[in-house]
Amino acid sequence: MRFPTLIPALFLLAAPITAQQPSVTLMPMPASLTLTAARLALDTSFTVALPHVHDARLERAVTRAVRRLSMRIARPLPYQYALDTAATLIVDVAASGHAIPELDDDESYTLQVSDHRAVLTAPNVVGAIRGLETLLQLQAADASGLYFQGADIRDTPRFRWRGLLLDVSRHFEPVDVVKRTLDGMAMVKLNVLHWHLSDDQGFRVESRKEPRLQEFGSDGLYYTQDEIRDVVAYAADRGIRVMPEFDVPGHSSSWFVGYPELTVGSGPFSIARTWGTFVPTMDPTRESTYHFLDTVIGEISGLFPDKYWHVGGDEVDPKQWKTTATIQDYMRAHGLANEVALHTAFNRRLFEIVQKHGRIPVGWDEIFQPDLPTSAVIQSWRSSDALAASARAGFHGILSAPYYIDHMKTAADVYLADPIPVNTTLTPAQQALVLGGEACLWGEYVTPDLVDSRLWPRLAAVAERFWSPGSVTDVPDMYRRLAVTSHRLEEVGLRHEEHVARAVTWFAGDSSELFQRFIGYIRPRDFGGNGPNQMYPHTALVDAALPDPPAAAALMALARRAVQGDTAALGALQDRFAEMSGFQDRLAAVAVELPAARDGAMVAGLLRNIGVAGGMTVDALRHRDLAAAGWSTTADSLLRLAVPKAGGMRPVGADAVRVLLQSVR
Repeated sequence: MRFPTLIPALFLLAAPITAQQPSVTLMPMPASLTLTAARLALDTSFTVALPHVHDARLERAVTRAVRRLSMRIARPLPYQYALDTAATLIVDVAASGHAIPELDDDESYTLQVSDHRAVLTAPNVVGAIRGLETLLQLQAADASGLYFQGADIRDTPRFRWRGLLLDVSRHFEPVDVVKRTLDGMAMVKLNVLHWHLSDDQGFRVESRKEPRLQEFGSDGLYYTQDEIRDVVAYAADRGIRVMPEFDVPGHSSSWFVGYPELTVGSGPFSIARTWGTFVPTMDPTRESTYHFLDTVIGEISGLFPDKYWHVGGDEVDPKQWKTTATIQDYMRAHGLANEVALHTAFNRRLFEIVQKHGRIPVGWDEIFQPDLPTSAVIQSWRSSDALAASARAGFHGILSAPYYIDHMKTAADVYLADPIPVNTTLTPAQQALVLGGEACLWGEYVTPDLVDSRLWPRLAAVAERFWSPGSVTDVPDMYRRLAVTSHRLEEVGLRHEEHVARAVTWFAGDSSELFQRFIGYIRPRDFGGNGPNQMYPHTALVDAALPDPPAAAALMALARRAVQGDTAALGALQDRFAEMSGFQDRLAAVAVELPAARDGAMVAGLLRNIGVAGGMTVDALRHRDLAAAGWSTTADSLLRLAVPKAGGMRPVGADAVRVLLQSVR
């Protein structure tokens, strides 16, 4: 079965499935999905056929998929390659495609599952990899046995660039962490790892030509060149590009420790241990600066075959440029009116170097200036308006502003933000310049022990926004499917679901169960960490809390059911609110011997306010005592008292109580 040429038109014409079908647990949602009554039995007679393309990368992808199926059913699936007319799964790929993924790779596929077989058709191996992930999500079980849900799927991504920025400079993340992150990304069909490899707090790649970069700028925590090649190959095997970022001319303190001649001043310089922006900046007036960058980019670009190279360019502190006589003289001699113009002149030289080595430059909002060549790609971290402005000026762009998941945003927060919103004022031609988006996980408060809980499962919601049709926006249904997706993600070694249980061992003593229950109702605020510097241990109560605890969505779902007359939901809410009200006293009882209980005292008080307000509202609804004087005002007052943030944490549940109150009124 060949990939038909009319498929792109079908993708445009097919209406996406509505997100209300209760049996659908796919994430991201396909462009077009029809579920059928078919059931393809899954047993040890499982066979696979690769009738056309039969390359090693495709075989590895099939092997990974079958291994995960085998783990689910707890018995081996000794699959064999069979004739296509007899196989359980036919993977019909028209061509191998690029061995190293590229921006314009066709990631589309079709998948038909009948009672007799599943047929996955794709134009290349990357499309087949995407389709295999969807097939795994169709696996189900009931009293009759294991099976694949019958379906007819025609799928293609909405955006070509669907990425994750992983900052390993503030806190180093070992290779095994990066690899399991890539496995999770592949499961939700993300296709770009933006690897932030240098910043003030660390230079994380081995340079053999300029070795003092890692010898003096990394605390010995860096990736060898062989490790980089290994990660890049691992990503390519899963259809993921790896784009490196080396931030210049600011955010570069770690460069200057070994090479102080790159900046001005006598030094000595040191790795930055705190967070923020710093004065030391590269000297853009010396030819030696560009020669050094040429050497480093020339060497390290050989490790990263991707066509894009991120130059950073953000948050450049101009103080050093303003106060250095030689730099001011240079600006006057070259007719540069201000430090912004100097930065743009630096970027033009830098882009020439990047392009000399066969790469396309990418940079943050600050590089966007009217006289910058439009060959650059602008990554917007400031706002969606900034992305729109660069598109109007003819630049390709990537949106990150709404997707800073290190800010502890909920899945709903990031899910409803769109690179091209419905009310966009961009023309169709300008919209075509928006390549997609990237979620960002900056590493100030993200250690290897915390990284999975800070990424997952929220990153799956972002991935759906980048892949699925823009009309897929049902938040309650997203949370329903996200809960299933969260479990699936642990198949590849991610540890986000066990995070709380593991983290409370740092501080809970014999009160582990109490803290696990309590943490289920709180979430970190803002950047969600503690400690002023890079050396601080992240083992406090706030570090154990999840950015979007499941209790928040569960309470909201119960509230929606309750206002529709579901008495069981009202009873469940009553129990939840009673538990929330009791944590303050329970923590006080163990506060003498457990500092974490004292850390949680204030947020436990706020949680009590929500629990009491919720309990009062449920009582009113259950007994229909809606006119009783004073209770509604008291509930409102308690909710207002629950708004403040406490010790880096905030309680959940207030929104659910407001839904109940609104139904009363």
